[in-house]
Amino acid sequence: MNRIALTLLLAVLLLAPTIGSANPSGVGGGEFDAQCGGACHGDADMNRSSSAVISLAIPDAVYEGLLTSVTVHIESIQTTQAGLLGVFLLSDLTGAQDTPADAGWDIVSNSEGEAFNYLETKVPAGTTSIDLTWTLRAPEVGTYTLFAAVHHGNDNGDEAPYFGVSESPALISVLEVPENLPRLAQSFNPPNQRDIGEITTILAPTEFVTAMEVEWRINGGETTTANTTEIEENVWMFELPTSIQPSMIEWRAILAGEGPNQTTPWFQLRSDEPSWKVDNTLVYGQSIAMLFALMAGFMALQKTLSRTKKAKQQPELLIPPGGEY
Repeated sequence: MNRIALTLLLAVLLLAPTIGSANPSGVGGGEFDAQCGGACHGDADMNRSSSAVISLAIPDAVYEGLLTSVTVHIESIQTTQAGLLGVFLLSDLTGAQDTPADAGWDIVSNSEGEAFNYLETKVPAGTTSIDLTWTLRAPEVGTYTLFAAVHHGNDNGDEAPYFGVSESPALISVLEVPENLPRLAQSFNPPNQRDIGEITTILAPTEFVTAMEVEWRINGGETTTANTTEIEENVWMFELPTSIQPSMIEWRAILAGEGPNQTTPWFQLRSDEPSWKVDNTLVYGQSIAMLFALMAGFMALQKTLSRTKKAKQQPELLIPPGGEY
């Protein structure tokens, strides 16, 4: 019993330094509610107000089931020396079930090339404002709200979590799709990640499109036009340049047809080093083998300790001087 109590005490002592403080290394992108603006980085009850000023920009027209973009503009940025800033896109501020997905939005990508409502970005030293973009597939017809929030620390050493939210929500009216509107098919999901050195060929199914032009750029730089080919009816093909180092490329399509021309949002495509592939069966097998080995070791140790204890408890035999008794 004493060993169990000591183990629990040590665990509490190890966890104690992190309670109520921010996580300077971040937690990585993910699907997080507003409550995680404090809870997943520290104690939510100890949040301090961020000085950041946050606003959202939305397109003039958003159509049911089609892809659109939302841009979050952040000013008066305050963060740590590492420049790590966490940003949330939220459907409301209830603290639970308030991600865009909870309101019917489908996140395709964000500025970090991930399909999450929460991202972490590095803010260069001296930068006071940034723009971050989410590409989403719109829900059914109706009126919706979207908020943006930030979470960060500061460089004064107190490690307290700071939280800020947009002063007013973005009000979005999702409309029915006009019948002859040139558009990407609802079945199309643009890729958001690829390996370095990988040739990227994209097949884009469309509806009511007679001509398609594709533009791409790297890190918001100069725009270049890609060659597009209609390989079959309503299916267009184009290639994006190979990346030789980790980077982000963005592309968009300009669609023409009988209806008014449409320009898609910028889609993000992130290039990373090839990831290691793990055979889960082997991992599970090794874990089970280690478990049995640890159990056998503990059983052997317990048996040895019990023998030693019994030997100590046995009375010593006193042999008289004659050698017999």
